[in-house]
Amino acid sequence: MDKQASSSLAGERLLFVRPASLPGTELMAVYESSRHWHVFHERYALCVFQKASAGVRYRGHDEHIRDETVAVREPGETHCNTFVAKPAVFKILFVDPRVIADAARELGKHETLHFPPFSIKHDRAMFRTLRRLCASIENGRSALEQQSLFAAALVALTRHAESKPAPAEMPDGKGAVERAKAHLRELFNESVSLQELATICCMSRFHLVHAFTKQVGLSPHAYQIHIRVERARALLHKGVAPAVVAANTGFADQSHFTRHFKKIMHVTPMQYARAM
Repeated sequence: MDKQASSSLAGERLLFVRPASLPGTELMAVYESSRHWHVFHERYALCVFQKASAGVRYRGHDEHIRDETVAVREPGETHCNTFVAKPAVFKILFVDPRVIADAARELGKHETLHFPPFSIKHDRAMFRTLRRLCASIENGRSALEQQSLFAAALVALTRHAESKPAPAEMPDGKGAVERAKAHLRELFNESVSLQELATICCMSRFHLVHAFTKQVGLSPHAYQIHIRVERARALLHKGVAPAVVAANTGFADQSHFTRHFKKIMHVTPMQYARAM
């Protein structure tokens, strides 16, 4: 279970584990990282900060992440560091949206779980449960222990959920950006022009780039690259060769794929595949 992938940043150590007992989940453990992270993912991310002092920009809000805090990031969102005051130790449990949806239904919630930017940040009980869960996965403990802790974490998680706003309630410009994001997700491995996106959104190219970057935290092009890397990660999980992954996810060649994958995941595709 203890599979490591090296990092290009001095002193930083990354660990990836995909527990067989918890299908649809993946743990990333990060040790002594002074990196300024800029992250996009298509899964829920349950972030457990054991040691940290950093600023984070998420959904237009600025947060200060401190020791022994927790944050939840939703699928399709981005977040980035605005400052890093000390090397951090944190764990991120990525969870497939279907797993969260199934758990929510079992718990009597029949709508998509939505979490405000500052949710559960200072919930000490939630922090302890998630920290124990991540340690159990990292140390290869029994399936029953991992599954029990995961169930307890999801019960605690649902207590912080709220109703997701309907599309009609979104402020001006956000609906157009959501259409652009959906189009880029659908055509993630194809060439999409800015004019094509602008036409779909009924906006000028310049207004679209400004609105998209402000709301998402990435330009349309960078957003598409992040989607490609996420889809590539899933194929690497299945044992698909990096050269084939590169071709299937819209990259020009394997070198182009490796460069972008390492920039976003901080390890090469081969290192990630071996860790899995």
